[in-house]
Amino acid sequence: MLGCKTRDEVLDSVRYLDMSDSERDYTSVLGTLRNDFRGNCVYCNHCQPCPDNIDIAAVNKYLDIARLDEENIPPSIRSHYSGLANGGGACISCGSCENRCPFDVPIIDNMATAARIFE
Repeated sequence: MLGCKTRDEVLDSVRYLDMSDSERDYTSVLGTLRNDFRGNCVYCNHCQPCPDNIDIAAVNKYLDIARLDEENIPPSIRSHYSGLANGGGACISCGSCENRCPFDVPIIDNMATAARIFE
């Protein structure tokens, strides 16, 4: 297991699989971070699950890369985006993702922007 140096560290990591949802919730820890990340996706997947099965973190990741230079989006990024089961255009704007995001990312807006750029 990546990052583990001892047997005990592996066992501690595997215990995560048996934890309850509340024990797995790191929102309180994330809330203590500086506000540098506010509005920016860190791909933590706290926004999941999406009722439309959008991989929100992946869409945001490809969108972030595309925003670096919208005129010259790498073909590999377009290919990865098109390989997603559902892109930003599938978003129904229900807001459940935004309610769970500890970084106040404008996910609904990002999904619309991704659809405009990639679809």
